Amino acid sequence: MTLRDYIVKKKKRNRIWALGIILFWGLTAYGVNFDLFRIISGLPDMFNLVRRMLSPELSYIREAMPRLLETVEMALVSTTLGVLLGVLVALFTAKNTTFHPMIPKIIGPLLTFFRTIPNLIWAAILVTIFSVGKFPGMMALTITAVLITVKLLREYIETINKNLLYGVESVGGSKIQVLRFAVLPAVFEHSLSIYFIVLEINIRSATILGLVGAGGIGQILWRDLNHLRYDNLATLIILLFLTILIIDVISLSIRKNLKKFYIPRKSIDSFKIQQQKKWAGILLLLTLGLFWLFISLDITLDRLLVGLNSGKEIILRMVQIDLSYTPRLLEGLLESLYIALFATFAGGIGAVVLSYFTAYNTAPSPIVAMVLKGVVNLLRTFPPIIVAIIFFRGVGPGPLAGAMALGIYTLGVMTKLYSEVIESAGSQIQQGIMVTGSTKLNSYRYGILPQTFPNFISLILYRLESNIRTSTILGIIGAGGIGTLLSTNITWRNWERVGLLILGIALLMILIEKTSERIRKKLI
Repeated sequence: MTLRDYIVKKKKRNRIWALGIILFWGLTAYGVNFDLFRIISGLPDMFNLVRRMLSPELSYIREAMPRLLETVEMALVSTTLGVLLGVLVALFTAKNTTFHPMIPKIIGPLLTFFRTIPNLIWAAILVTIFSVGKFPGMMALTITAVLITVKLLREYIETINKNLLYGVESVGGSKIQVLRFAVLPAVFEHSLSIYFIVLEINIRSATILGLVGAGGIGQILWRDLNHLRYDNLATLIILLFLTILIIDVISLSIRKNLKKFYIPRKSIDSFKIQQQKKWAGILLLLTLGLFWLFISLDITLDRLLVGLNSGKEIILRMVQIDLSYTPRLLEGLLESLYIALFATFAGGIGAVVLSYFTAYNTAPSPIVAMVLKGVVNLLRTFPPIIVAIIFFRGVGPGPLAGAMALGIYTLGVMTKLYSEVIESAGSQIQQGIMVTGSTKLNSYRYGILPQTFPNFISLILYRLESNIRTSTILGIIGAGGIGTLLSTNITWRNWERVGLLILGIALLMILIEKTSERIRKKLI
């Protein structure tokens, strides 16, 4: 094949890809009822709402602070309890540390199933069981913490060198001793890192659980939205932004300095003293954590027992799924899928363009990159649910509001991640193209973009998985998708239908995860 034939063939392939992208965008746009005229005509109302939100009522801080502290408390307690339970479950379900090979085969699929259920749905169900308050919110966040910890830690445990485990077993050590002397020391530092990752996730999640009555600042946020108190809403958003920023900075600082706590010792005695101090500190923290958990629970023993009995009845009804509701299930799943695909596609394509101006090594100037990084961080700060409410004002409730809100959030997240990939990419290709007199734009288009495109596809697939989860809960506030059906049936206690809807969400999530995992393996 000559060079000319190769160029012609490549251009033809690019045209086919461009046509496929346009058709795919058209399909997803049709699925979410995309209407550009409707969006443009609604811009004045949306800008008016944003303008009102830019005038915070600072005196409202005094009333909001107790709720904010309750949100932080919920996140800290649930993260501590969830990570501890998650570590235990991970130790007993990892393939190389389990007590029986059947345990991972049985527990693994169950954990995968539960992990597909968004925490807002957990919270909505638990509020129905235990009534409103922070207890159901804490339980929902604890479930999330357990599932995330097990997933991350179990994968890490299974990569531990087998010789380390065999070394303890060869001297007559039992399974418990293998866990105590070989596995736990190996995963201790990694578990601390997971703790702060989960804490950041739970802080963000705790702010919206109040939308279903699960305690925290979300409850007054939802109240102010319903009462059109946008000045109070602006105050709450500022408080949430600063809280999340402080938590992020603290957790990042602790994770960076973890290794400083591991000071090598010159003698066995000093090493033993160090180990005794470490485990004494861990036991003290566990004791304080459990005490804090006990005093934080705003539920009486009688109410807990009544709730557990109600929960048993609800679970028994949920497993008796109502198959006659399947057509509505498929409609809701399809709408949620359209929302997630549209948002992922639109945000991903926008990120390819915006990342060029955001990455320091491709941006026209450092100032442009710095300003756009600030804009990108702002886009990903606000939860999609809050942005969807803004779009409600312009385009009304429905899948379009949810798709636009999730698309903007995806644009912020993807631009941040992909611009970091571009900045870390080797500069040789960029310099090799620019040395010929070409521009930065051409070096990005013909050099950096082809080199980093597999990374971009991997990131976009992870984002699609997350967007599927988010799209299933946007309907709880009227932004389309299966969340609307879930919210309605939970309110009306149609638990047989709720069981079917949750099963459908789980199967869709598992299908998306398996498909994206297979695609990522082919890219490696």
